[in-house]
Amino acid sequence: MCGIVGGIGQQAPNNDLLNHQLDILGHRGPDGRGIYVDENIALASCRLAIMAIADGSQPVFSEDKSISLVFNGEIYNFRQIREELVNLGVNFNGNSEAEVLLNAYQKYGVNFIQKVSGMFAIAIYDKSKEELILIRDRFGEKPLWYYQNPQGSLSFASEVKALLLIVDRKELRVDAISEIMQFGFINSPNSAYQNIQQVPPASYLVYKDNSIKIEKYWTLEQSRKIKISYQDAKNETIKLLNKSVIQMLNSERPTGLFLSGGYDSSLIGALMVQNSNTKVNSYSIGFTESKYDESNYAKKIATYLNTEHHESILKPDPNKFFTEILPKMDQPFADSSYLPTYELAEFASKEVVVALGGDGGDEVFGGYQRYLVASRLQKLNSFIPLLGSVIKIVGLSKDVNNSKRDKLKRQLVKYPNLAERYMSLVSLANHQEINSVISSDFQSSSAVNKFVLDFLRLPSLDSISSVIRSDMDNYLPADLLVKTDIATMSHSLELRSPLLNHELVEFVASLPSDYLVSGLTTKRILKDITHSYIPKALLDRPKMGFAIPRADWLRNELKELSFDLLTDSTAKSRGWFNNKRINEILIEHQNGTDKDNIIWPALCLEIWARNWL
Repeated sequence: MCGIVGGIGQQAPNNDLLNHQLDILGHRGPDGRGIYVDENIALASCRLAIMAIADGSQPVFSEDKSISLVFNGEIYNFRQIREELVNLGVNFNGNSEAEVLLNAYQKYGVNFIQKVSGMFAIAIYDKSKEELILIRDRFGEKPLWYYQNPQGSLSFASEVKALLLIVDRKELRVDAISEIMQFGFINSPNSAYQNIQQVPPASYLVYKDNSIKIEKYWTLEQSRKIKISYQDAKNETIKLLNKSVIQMLNSERPTGLFLSGGYDSSLIGALMVQNSNTKVNSYSIGFTESKYDESNYAKKIATYLNTEHHESILKPDPNKFFTEILPKMDQPFADSSYLPTYELAEFASKEVVVALGGDGGDEVFGGYQRYLVASRLQKLNSFIPLLGSVIKIVGLSKDVNNSKRDKLKRQLVKYPNLAERYMSLVSLANHQEINSVISSDFQSSSAVNKFVLDFLRLPSLDSISSVIRSDMDNYLPADLLVKTDIATMSHSLELRSPLLNHELVEFVASLPSDYLVSGLTTKRILKDITHSYIPKALLDRPKMGFAIPRADWLRNELKELSFDLLTDSTAKSRGWFNNKRINEILIEHQNGTDKDNIIWPALCLEIWARNWL
């Protein structure tokens, strides 16, 4: 695991600039750094040593020095690739993943990436072709940003903040305001800046002669479903899960488990225990507010699995989040579950350098209730007005908070297609309300239109496959994986996600959809598999998520901060928001109508702007 930077062209970074960039990325790689500078090319890396600690320094070079490489991430099958290359007559000087990648590129060209299983951001300079190639993993677990200056030179980095040292000007991409207010995140290939972009997941970028070409090297096939019995599907899924966990347990540094007590992390924990020679260390955090606390569930699972369990009960400090944690984020990001994820990573990093977690389980195996809601309501689209009164009664239940009420209300209308209905379910607020808050100069429907059009462009899929695919393309890479990467790497901790092994994901995507979502049961096959390792009674409970009491915070501890940041002269001078409506929403929230779905992303935008724009 590393932080990587570099560039190509007449304005390629020099040694001093590279060292400054590596200082900025030091949390990603505190164990050493390497720099290569030649005519019109620069590659550099700061390393978090996980594997081949003795000989894993980067950059690595071909024997004739014509090819050089740096990469960030983990290649879980590098030993198998290395063995294949040795059998083909390739000689190795060491045992590092980077050297395997370099030799695989020499042998197979850029198509070597089809053989690679892992999470990665790779940069390869091929002097004979005068090309720089940037490659990102299939799901977007590892970030890879780039910037092309007006003279045509290209620079890249693991984090945007390292590129801000060299951009010609920090220019806001206007659509970013609406995107954050609508969804809480910015998806590839964009950033919040007009002139900085991401290499999309499952893609590679080739830079040659001042021009950029981006190609996709992998697409998840969902339209062809295989004929297989449910039992055989379970058996094959277990086989692939085991293979993935065994690969990801491979580490020369202390390794643990992020355990929430839900299905995903509990299953990973059971497989870790089954495949480990030593006692597994598990980590969870809890909160003093009982309705946000999952620690008791995690403790019960840990006891059953007989892990060495470590628990920290926190009283979250909202001021720490807004004054210490959020200002470090170089992109606006409004998923408030980042805070507990950050706290968990900080807690675990005191004892381990690597952790396994359950990320991707809901997206791969169909775990969200909204999958049921979207498909069923769209089938009943013509009857929605008749169902409205029933749903309103549910929505008025005291157990349903205002945010959920708003989402329920958004489903009481007809939608022309499943794409628009699902978009309404994943949005933080409806588009009309968001536009009432954003000033006319910054209103944009581009994110909404892209979401719907991308959904409709998918091949002919059943409704469950369609909504899962939408999350795999949007929510997973742009929100969940961004959150976990930044939170863990802030503490020099590597998080591995066995449920995102691409062979496993491809197999699950090929299964009949009712193996994933059946009747009112979500994540059917994964739950059934988990029950074969852990008693059902320990697992069946309402899904909580990694939530914080943000609505309460905004009425209490963060009341003064939210009013100050969103209504002072600095905020008003940006012209992003309708100042009158923002003030009204702040007052409505104080009077008991939850508006945190509007206030929180607006605050995140403003804090980002004060630190990075």
